[in-house]
Amino acid sequence: MSTNYATFIKEALKESNKSMRQLANETGINVSTISRIINGKRKARLDHLKAISRSLHIPLSDLVSSDERSESNQPVSFQHVRALIKQMKLPVKDFSAERLKKSLQEYQRESSTVEGRNSILHKFRSKMDALGGQGPYIQQLESMYQIFKEKKASKNDLLLIGSALFYFIASMDMIPDYLFPIGYLDDALAVQYVMQSLSMKQ
Repeated sequence: MSTNYATFIKEALKESNKSMRQLANETGINVSTISRIINGKRKARLDHLKAISRSLHIPLSDLVSSDERSESNQPVSFQHVRALIKQMKLPVKDFSAERLKKSLQEYQRESSTVEGRNSILHKFRSKMDALGGQGPYIQQLESMYQIFKEKKASKNDLLLIGSALFYFIASMDMIPDYLFPIGYLDDALAVQYVMQSLSMKQ
């Protein structure tokens, strides 16, 4: 099955009247590699997407966004996100696993208060609507929200889940949400970390 960015590339090639060979010459990517990417037989690397975005005048964020949506169940890594931040020259500093863990620990305390719980319950749905059902870990967030809302977990698990939900609704986190779609990758990392923590306890 071809990934979503393959559709972007195919449409852009058609609109620009460029052949795959022309795209290969402009990007320095082997034509057979471009063919496999477009036909979904291999995954494009970040440097591939960057070169293609320049050649076909497609915003890199669109290609990255479609890539993340198509692989929403695949692990997100700090290394990958840091590479995106560097490649896109985003104003993000101190992006680290240590900072994420510290934030989640703080949000555990926040989510355990009446005010924090109410904040999650009141803001979660509007934040999801703003996301438009796109981005990584949507299903996990929905599941976490239902468990948190109905309190169908142990106290410690609810604290962990609450920390991820609070991180998601927080206006200030490691990557500002307005840097869409990159702005939601740290939320995905937070969800991933909490899911792994829950699995380790089982």
